[in-house]
Amino acid sequence: MTRTRVTEIAFETEETVVLRTRRMLRLWCDACSADVVMARPETAATLAGVRPREIYRRVESGALHFRESADGTLLVCLGSLVRP
Repeated sequence: MTRTRVTEIAFETEETVVLRTRRMLRLWCDACSADVVMARPETAATLAGVRPREIYRRVESGALHFRESADGTLLVCLGSLVRP
């Protein structure tokens, strides 16, 4: 009679995201009627764990609040990003 030995190994991972504050601005969001933090789509994608294209899709569908700066840069309301 043979014995089978089972060994379980568990791994825990931790992720740290470093964001440069110059890429995020505190601005007025008309949809939230509040002063919120807004960021570029690439930064919002990193925070949400999705690709930037998904952020653009959500903006186009109206699921995310956004604002365009004077130079045409798209800024996403991070308040609308965390709401379900």
